[in-house]
Amino acid sequence: MNTRFFLPIGIFLALVAVSAVSMMSMLNGNQAREQLPSPLIGKDAPELILVPFDTTLSTSERQVDLKQLIGNGPFAVNFFASWCAPCQKEAPFLEKLSNHIPIIGVAYKDKSDHLAIFLERFGDPFNEIGFDNDGKTSINWGVYGIPETFLISNEGKIIARHAGEITNEVLNSLLIPSIKETIR
Repeated sequence: MNTRFFLPIGIFLALVAVSAVSMMSMLNGNQAREQLPSPLIGKDAPELILVPFDTTLSTSERQVDLKQLIGNGPFAVNFFASWCAPCQKEAPFLEKLSNHIPIIGVAYKDKSDHLAIFLERFGDPFNEIGFDNDGKTSINWGVYGIPETFLISNEGKIIARHAGEITNEVLNSLLIPSIKETIR
């Protein structure tokens, strides 16, 4: 037997196996994306000026601007998309969160007609929605997967971040306690 022939095949099969296990872990939700720290915690929220979902606004009002919200109490910024299955699953928990604070939605690389269907089907907990069609806003915020949610203080500082879908556990153990801490 020629080991020069079997060695490359063995290495290739080992890489395929490791990649398959990693991919299955990610698809099953076993990788904890939320454990990666955000360098933005405690810092001013990055700029957020987006074209709004509401096309009935006049030209002078045609933007969702984060600066207009600062000073009115804490709020959340949620990056999501109509084509994102975890975004659909988190919808009822975003609705619960919206009972505590306003939520700004950032539709990541989405289309108006698809977004309208999503909101009709899963509900609309958002005070405003803006489009991030080119993905630059998501990059500036350090988003590496959707859904991703940031809590912003009254002063415009990021106080918490959750990567992945919001669940009842995330809502009650991270988001609502962070909101209560901010309001004190």
